[in-house]
Amino acid sequence: MSTIGAVGKSTRRTPFDAGREAATLACEELNHGPNLFLVFATAGYDQAELLSGVRSASRGTAISGCSGEGVITQTGSDEVSHAVAVMAIASDRATFDSFQVGDLSKDARRCGDLLASQIEAVHRRDPKCLLLFPDGRTGNVTELLASLQAHLPHSLPIVGGAAAELFRWGKTYQYLNDRAASDAVSAVLISGHVMVRTSLRHGCTPLGSPRVVTRAEDGWVRTIDDIPAFTAYMEYLETSPNSALALKAQFEAIQPIFGEELPPDQRRYGRYILRLPLGSVDEETGALFFSASLRQGAKIQLMRRDRDLFRSSARDCAKEIAADQGNQRPAFVLQFDCAGRGRVMFGDQTNESIITPMQEVLGRDLPWIGFHTYGEIAPLNEQAVFHQFTVVLSAIYEVEEAHRRNVE
Repeated sequence: MSTIGAVGKSTRRTPFDAGREAATLACEELNHGPNLFLVFATAGYDQAELLSGVRSASRGTAISGCSGEGVITQTGSDEVSHAVAVMAIASDRATFDSFQVGDLSKDARRCGDLLASQIEAVHRRDPKCLLLFPDGRTGNVTELLASLQAHLPHSLPIVGGAAAELFRWGKTYQYLNDRAASDAVSAVLISGHVMVRTSLRHGCTPLGSPRVVTRAEDGWVRTIDDIPAFTAYMEYLETSPNSALALKAQFEAIQPIFGEELPPDQRRYGRYILRLPLGSVDEETGALFFSASLRQGAKIQLMRRDRDLFRSSARDCAKEIAADQGNQRPAFVLQFDCAGRGRVMFGDQTNESIITPMQEVLGRDLPWIGFHTYGEIAPLNEQAVFHQFTVVLSAIYEVEEAHRRNVE
């Protein structure tokens, strides 16, 4: 059987029917029952009913995934209110263990501790990758990652995306079997005779003069250049909002992005890692919340979005993976792409601009699934990092027999 992935998608509006249809279409391409359903769906559905529909297609199969601003398959990006994509994965060479922990906003580090203890308890000898889907609105993902890496081997890559919704600044959802939780973290540990190749790019360039985060704690940036962070942020907006609600409206339309300068040893990816607040403002103090912690003293700079660089850098992701693996075909591909890099950026040209160029390199007919996120997760120099306005591409390959014997 080896390792096989197959994808189904539905845009039916009835949640149970949509989940069942997408999962059934995926299962039809497999010769065996799946080990895992990887599910991504937009937030227009009743999420629990949707998962019930998925589960009805193959009872007993584990489910993981999350909600997104849009879903991505080999047919492209779909950023509508009702869309669900399901990848059914069957393998006799790999195992897929699914997990979930809650209360991310209360203590992100404790969530990381609890998740790590669950992962360690399964005692997998050959873990290859951890897929991670945290709530993209409520918690400090940087702290979550720091906790996980304090427990797990640094050689274990952590990739994934933060759950999203429809730019309405409401709940996002994280899946485990029949449960659609919020303010939680879902994860899948992939182990066995597979290998994971990951590449990432953003496509933004610096603009203007550097600034300094002069006070920050627990994900909140209090001051930039010793003035309230909200005041500094407003300097980049087209108008001057005076409330959190106004900021949210401006963010969706304009999305100023900051780049945090990386240390020299991490600059193979680029000089800056992208950071932007997701609409959370302390109106009394002018503090802004970033799901990715900005450390006090960090140098930041306004970033300019470059559509041509977006296109070329996305293709470069696929080229980097293909160069590593030669002519070997991936078992399946995962794409975690920022919600701000889809129709917000390209309108109805997202597929032509971002997705098709990558598929032309790796294969147009590959099992391909992903979603538009509120933040992306991928390693830099074996350090798990939370990114924003970035594309993360991961291809999962079977380990060839000769290579496997050498490793063993």
